Amino acid sequence: MRPTRAGTIQDAVARCYRAAGGVEAVAEQLGLANSTVSYGTEINEARPGGIGVNHLARLAMTDPDCALPLAEFFAALAGGVYQPVGGVAEVISLFSGCGLMAKECGEAQAATILAATTQRPKDIAEAEREIEEAIAALTKSRAVLTSLQSGAA
Repeated sequence: MRPTRAGTIQDAVARCYRAAGGVEAVAEQLGLANSTVSYGTEINEARPGGIGVNHLARLAMTDPDCALPLAEFFAALAGGVYQPVGGVAEVISLFSGCGLMAKECGEAQAATILAATTQRPKDIAEAEREIEEAIAALTKSRAVLTSLQSGAA
């Protein structure tokens, strides 16, 4: 695979290809020539991003592991981060989801206050971990609300 620069679409495509088993596996899966697929990781201003979003979407729909680097790339472009939700079934009810949100957000707040006070690397790392757990709890509850809104739950 061609060398790529971190944070570029070419790097996201290369990580997508690795998740799918490499250039040859992707070419076979999409019914494209190896050279066409390889072109997707070439830095080329005439055709930035290589093989095109339609092929990448097909690949990501076939293999969710391929979707991850693309989701992370596009989320960063939009000024955010990709937060996997997991199955909506992981939140039994909105009531239990609220309890989990309160617990995780409280732990994140306490850990962040400690980190701000001590500024020790250990405390900062712990605060980051607690914040990630709170974000996950909030995101899972949001997924349940979204599914209720769409009638999918």
